Amino acid sequence: MTSLEYRLLRTRNDVRRLAERLGRETRFALDLEADSLHSYREKVCLVQVTAAGRHWIVDPLAAAGWAEELAGVLADPRVEKVMHGADYDIRLLKKTVGVAVRGVFDTMIAAQFTGRTRFGLAALLEELFGVRLDKRFQKADWSRRPLGPDLLAYAVLDTAHLLALRDRLAAQLEVLGRRSWVDEEFALLEAVTPAEDTGPVCWRLKGAGRLPRRQLAVLQAVLDVRDRLARRRNRPSFKVLPNAALLGWAQDPPRTRDQVLSTPGANRSVLERLADDVLEAVRAAEALPADALPRPPHNGRPPLTEQEEAVLKRLKRARTRASKRLDLAPGLLVNSATLELLARQPAGAAEGWLHRHLKNWQREAVGADLEQALAG
Repeated sequence: MTSLEYRLLRTRNDVRRLAERLGRETRFALDLEADSLHSYREKVCLVQVTAAGRHWIVDPLAAAGWAEELAGVLADPRVEKVMHGADYDIRLLKKTVGVAVRGVFDTMIAAQFTGRTRFGLAALLEELFGVRLDKRFQKADWSRRPLGPDLLAYAVLDTAHLLALRDRLAAQLEVLGRRSWVDEEFALLEAVTPAEDTGPVCWRLKGAGRLPRRQLAVLQAVLDVRDRLARRRNRPSFKVLPNAALLGWAQDPPRTRDQVLSTPGANRSVLERLADDVLEAVRAAEALPADALPRPPHNGRPPLTEQEEAVLKRLKRARTRASKRLDLAPGLLVNSATLELLARQPAGAAEGWLHRHLKNWQREAVGADLEQALAG
């Protein structure tokens, strides 16, 4: 792995000086490391920055007030922030420290709009620059201190080549005439908001969709038990108890401590701690009246009519033709959910709906194809 020189910033004054310098730049590369795989409530653990050939790593766990110092330059649209797969980082900054990012250029989105099917950072750097990233530390616990030199060297590589990558992709987008397309996507990306924290919900668990409502009630009850322990231990829920254990309890509820303790694939000490709570939760869920059982959400839409199905098939065929013509993934052009909504529109209203609900670049890229499909 290539070793790059960087400066580690661990005080607020150092971060303030960095912010002042970045405010004089036209652009800089930005990345974050968080601890979502290791903590109940994720937090920003590192901020990596590259500008004008120099590299910095901010330690937010040491530099109190770091977010306030960087907030101004991060929100300044005149200074471009080059990021890769920025959706998660933008939401994380808004959720945890209330900081917005403006002036984003996302190299992952840019790569998708050049027609690439491999648009991860490692794949792009190897393709375009022959740089191979070491993936050993992808699941590292970035909240641990001190961080070793290997971890910090790995972290700085996430921004080291982003500016060059941005320039290469931007040039390709200009040739393809798609720069305005990605700019529209970047503006939408800047506006994303964190999802509301509603706690664990049973039907979000993979495999829960096939359960009857009584079993969903048991699943919700034991999910809540796991969530309380995860919160107290500051551990991700899946590291406290595996989902398979909860689904097993929902389908075959335990009646005794021994049955809880014999659950396969779960930590014995955790089971011993939770056994009584699990049994109580199961009993309470099984005693719920029918009208109090969980009711999975549904979109409230009736099945498509035969005519709507025919329209949807024409729309999908039109999307496929446009996808081949533009060398872009069909789902990137317009997703299937949007096509279904379009197919449901009354005759004569679909074209108006199309123009109101598609993005500007989508209307330019595929609007005519969809209109032709609507016309039959």
